[in-house]
Order: sequence, then structure tokens, then C-alpha cells
Amino acid sequence: MTTESLKFISESMEQLQIPYEFLVWTSDLVFPYVVGEYTEIEPFEGDDGQEETNFLLTATTNTCFMDLEEIKEKIKNFFPEDGLTAILDSGSGIAVSFSTAFPVQSGEQGLYRMQINLKIKEWRC
Repeated sequence: MTTESLKFISESMEQLQIPYEFLVWTSDLVFPYVVGEYTEIEPFEGDDGQEETNFLLTATTNTCFMDLEEIKEKIKNFFPEDGLTAILDSGSGIAVSFSTAFPVQSGEQGLYRMQINLKIKEWRC
């Protein structure tokens, strides 16, 4: 996962008007908010310059679970199944697609969470 790709995700969340930070929420607390993290997938045999990453978005709110469903729908529509593609500043390519989503236990009464999974493919120049 490149810093350019992390910037692409951050800018996408900004376009969607979804409060977002990477790894840890450090700003003043607002609800709902989304925190992202990633897991890189081991590359296939051969070096075609492609990297694949699972990007995990954890959405949290203190109102109702339906707020998280609305965030999921925004993200699902923005990153279609066949992938939102772009050429990054370095000339590398990126494709981001919605993968899956599911509710997760927050462990705290009155907090609701959902994990939204994206698949990211990057091609380096």
C-alpha cells in the first residue's frame, strides 16, 4: 500500500463528506466517524507490478445503526464492484472496489459499528 493510495482513500472520504482518519481517530469526536486500516495481500508469482490490499473501514456512531447503513451505501455507490480507477500523481494506477460489509460488536452500550471492506489494486510504474 502506497502513501499515494492512502491519500486517494482520504480524498475519497472527503468527497463523500464522511469524517475519516487513518488508523486512529485523533480529531475532536464527531459521530458518525470512520477509521481505516489495511492488510496487504501476498503477491502472486511473477512481478507484474500489481499489489493488492484489503482496506478495512470501521464506521462508528452513537445514534442508530441505520446511520452506518447510509455510510455503507455511499461508499458502495462510490466504489463500484468493477472498481473506481484513477492514475495517481506518480503515474501509477489504482482501482478501488467495494467488497463486503457487516456489523460488529462495539462492546459499549449506545455505540454501533460496521466494518466496510474495500479491495484495492495498485499498479506501479
